[in-house]
Amino acid sequence: MHVQLDPRAPRVVNPYPTNPEQCLFFYARDPIEVFNYSKRQEITSPHSVIVGPQVARVNLRMGYNQLTIKVGFQPGGLFRLFRTPMWQLLDQTVDSYDLVGREINQVNEQLREINDYAQMIVLVETYLLSKVAAHKIDAHAVDKVARLMLQSHSRQYSLDWLADQACLSPRQFERRFLERIGMSPKLFMRVVRFAQAYRLKDRQPELDWQDIVHQCGYYDQMHLIKDFKLFAAVTPTILLKEEAASPLRLFAGSPF
Repeated sequence: MHVQLDPRAPRVVNPYPTNPEQCLFFYARDPIEVFNYSKRQEITSPHSVIVGPQVARVNLRMGYNQLTIKVGFQPGGLFRLFRTPMWQLLDQTVDSYDLVGREINQVNEQLREINDYAQMIVLVETYLLSKVAAHKIDAHAVDKVARLMLQSHSRQYSLDWLADQACLSPRQFERRFLERIGMSPKLFMRVVRFAQAYRLKDRQPELDWQDIVHQCGYYDQMHLIKDFKLFAAVTPTILLKEEAASPLRLFAGSPF
């Protein structure tokens, strides 16, 4: 994503509620400022960061020349690549250098010199594929079950059934899940349902909230509002207003 804003205009905050994705971000032009709701503090992000499992909302204040490359990982992928227990990264934005070392700085420096988007993607993919080849760590059954839990129909499955699919006892399943995904299976399913709810409303604004409650498997609207206050720190209506004012929405036609 490349967004260039008028430097005479005030910098606008972009809300990022909880979601189940774990990512590696590269900021190849201006730095970005991150306000973490769990820590109640704002930091200037390094040029490359690893974002682990997220429960608390964050706000991102972009620079005027914001070029971001995002690498999203399948469940368990970040653990397999960096061998760091994911619970240690809960609600953390970590400088990639701290986990990878100076080699990531070389990628950052090259990205700042490149102006072609396709070349940037090739550079990042080449780096990551070299890491994958060096580790050669197979996926665990927990990773496959976590991918299943990302699907809407997974709400019909009990945690005992999911543990059985991973060939683990419920206690073993929870321990491995914390290590590889970074939160308990129950919390992960709750995060997945919340993310499905607000993305569904974003894609289909004509739906009313009762439709969202029904389609996403909430018991009632009060339970949905409770999750919004926990994971987005605001009510559903306020979150939609904040996202509508985001530069990422205003500049949706920018090159991706």
